[in-house]
Amino acid sequence: MSDEIELKLAVSPQAADILVQEIARYPILAQKKTFLANCYYDSADCYFAHQKMGLRVRRENDRFTMTLKTNGNVLGGLHIRPEYNVELESDAPDLSKLSIFNETLPKLPADLQVQPVFNTDFERHIWLLEGENREQIEVALDRGEIKSGEKTEIISELEFELKQGNVADLLSFVAGLNLTDGVRLSALSKAKRGYQLAYNQSRKPVDWLDKWRDILKSEENHGNLTAQLKALFHHEQQLVEETVALKADYFARNFLTSVERIGAFFNLYHHYIEQPNLLGRIVNEKLAQGKNVDDSVISELTESNNYLFNQIRDLIRLHSETKDNLLALTKLIALLHEAGYVRRMLNLIRLTME
Repeated sequence: MSDEIELKLAVSPQAADILVQEIARYPILAQKKTFLANCYYDSADCYFAHQKMGLRVRRENDRFTMTLKTNGNVLGGLHIRPEYNVELESDAPDLSKLSIFNETLPKLPADLQVQPVFNTDFERHIWLLEGENREQIEVALDRGEIKSGEKTEIISELEFELKQGNVADLLSFVAGLNLTDGVRLSALSKAKRGYQLAYNQSRKPVDWLDKWRDILKSEENHGNLTAQLKALFHHEQQLVEETVALKADYFARNFLTSVERIGAFFNLYHHYIEQPNLLGRIVNEKLAQGKNVDDSVISELTESNNYLFNQIRDLIRLHSETKDNLLALTKLIALLHEAGYVRRMLNLIRLTME
């Protein structure tokens, strides 16, 4: 058993090509290209999904590996989760082989029977890179598709997995890339996307006004500033994920729905503008705990807050004048895929990590 620590970016094909060129700037310790065929299994009553686990059998050439990923932590696009790997002789899952992990693995039902749910098949180009602090980062570009019956979804992801070093090294490495637009941090795993596809789990829009009231109420009763920022960060990440998943066409059907969605982002960025000393106070709180914080994080986040607030204010004005829902939401979603937004979320991860 080991903890997998990786940061995931959803990337457009154009952004992926540019990032491949960017990766070549770093010392490459090893690289390879391979095709991975993966089948995910679960019981008829979705035992693994309910336990926030994922059971996968992967075929790479003539080698079969069964992996059980258990529930971990996701902070923005940073994924930290335990995983258990065993070699198989064929593509048929064999849960009995997980018994070697009995001391650490949560006990599985003795009568658990599994069946195929969905497949993720993709070409993976891997580079093992060395960063400035001698950290080793495995960069994997995945291009392919998720399949369940006749339904498919495109896979276009860039994953950065920490092989040697610490999480701060990983975040600094990604932040140091010359990113282009068409990227965003992704909190959704391939497994989560596969379950959504297989079981038609379409997103139901959250009432973000109610969510925002909860955030404000929680801040009134919570003295820990880092915890407050973490709540804001989770709120923002979930809002971004849902907006991108629903797509501009969904909001284009209704003027009020579009107003509410843009307004949800306005509330968030305006909140930061109204509290210009919040980030500095969080830094002081961390320093009092003996933790170091890069001064550039605060200046970059402050600049980001001002930029996003102005962009959303202009978008509200445009939407009010044109009544063009599709135009407004297309511009909003493009804003969420700007390179600067990735750096913003990386900085928020830095400040909210324990």
